[in-house]
Amino acid sequence: MTKKSKRTISSLFHRIARLVRFLAQPNTYTVIFLALTLLLALGTVLVWYFELGDPAQTKFNIDDAFVFMLQNVSGVGIGAIAPLTPAARGVGITFVILAAAMRAVFVAAVVSSFVNRLILQGKGLRRVDLENHVIICGWNARVKQIVKTLQRDSRRPKIPIVLLAPIAENPLVEFGVKFIKGDPSVTEDLKRAAAETAHSAMVITDESDGQPHTDSTYDARAVLTVLAIKAVNPDLHVIAEVRDPANRRHFVNARVDEVVVSAEVSEGVVARAATNQGIAWVYEDLLRLDSAPEMYVIDAPKDLVGKAFQAALVRMNTRDNVVLLGLIENSKVTMCPPNDCVIGADSQLVVLSNTRPPEALD
Repeated sequence: MTKKSKRTISSLFHRIARLVRFLAQPNTYTVIFLALTLLLALGTVLVWYFELGDPAQTKFNIDDAFVFMLQNVSGVGIGAIAPLTPAARGVGITFVILAAAMRAVFVAAVVSSFVNRLILQGKGLRRVDLENHVIICGWNARVKQIVKTLQRDSRRPKIPIVLLAPIAENPLVEFGVKFIKGDPSVTEDLKRAAAETAHSAMVITDESDGQPHTDSTYDARAVLTVLAIKAVNPDLHVIAEVRDPANRRHFVNARVDEVVVSAEVSEGVVARAATNQGIAWVYEDLLRLDSAPEMYVIDAPKDLVGKAFQAALVRMNTRDNVVLLGLIENSKVTMCPPNDCVIGADSQLVVLSNTRPPEALD
């Protein structure tokens, strides 16, 4: 292919792109509607005028001219009376061609708008219209596995997922994940991800730039994201991944709801497995969403408030077939508390169950 041919093809594509952008504009429909209305009005007047000059035409009035032009402009046969004069017929033929061209432009505008919407959605430039969804803020190689794990949870209905990250295109199309291209620490981008109506947000270590950074740099970005999320929706449940345990307090100050220190989790499992053989298999089984049982957090049932932990354990095991493991009070977790520990009205219970309890917190 010669350079001239390449330039010609490139120019053609640019012209088509400009046409698509023009047809996708909201005011295009208004212009087309006004043009068709003008054709109808002008054609009606011209046909009626030419028919008035024909002595043989005595029954053709302005209403007949309007119906005739409406039939020609719309392209739908409605049994209109045809004019007799050549001039009026010529007007009808001319306006039929013009109206057909305008209708073709209208169809092209509709198709272009649809295509443009799909392109913008694929590039993550459109706002999502969702409720009770999970927003994943940031991108790294582990996000795909996180999505797989979320979608394998057969104990609850499938939750819509939105990925908000500064990357070029959606890497999770195959999983049905919505994509927003943007900075998770920017308010407008969070609003495009519908953070106001989301169920929860996960702030993941963002490695989208492909450059190595210190743990503190990664955590600083994550803290900014948490602050931005809480500014948009203070009630949104936010879980943050922390690289350096020393930075935990910064996330707490940013009002994050839950913190996962990835280094502590992995190091803790490895250390315990070294001195307690088989414990790694236990942790792995508990963390898999496609196997039972699973741990849940529930509000303390009213009939157990004021009861000792031992009594509550026996009652829940015999009545609900769940195992009571611990308590959460004032955001402090106590696993296997003393038997005489009293369950308070604001206590939350950590239980192990084969099925999701109705009281399980979302």
